[in-house]
Amino acid sequence: MAIDLSSLSGNLAGRIRTGGPVSGKEEASKSEAQAPNSQGNAKADSVQLSGEATRLNSRVQSAPEIDESKVSAIRSSIEDGSYKVDYQALAKSIIQFENEL
Repeated sequence: MAIDLSSLSGNLAGRIRTGGPVSGKEEASKSEAQAPNSQGNAKADSVQLSGEATRLNSRVQSAPEIDESKVSAIRSSIEDGSYKVDYQALAKSIIQFENEL
């Protein structure tokens, strides 16, 4: 089964195959798509992030570092059964999170 993606973007030359024999025409177009152009200039791929993606990236970069010793202490208290959940604080945090959405 072949899926033709050429209508999605002018830069997509070729097809994605999920199995089955390849015809001579498809094999020729595949080798043309993989070969560099005759001038030796290879086109570079580029990505442009949306405004929202840029904002998310800056939030991730400014996030605090993870305190591995604190994580380890919590993990061990959960494993030995001594970790106690403050249900009031948890409920308050969930409500605050939902209100911010």
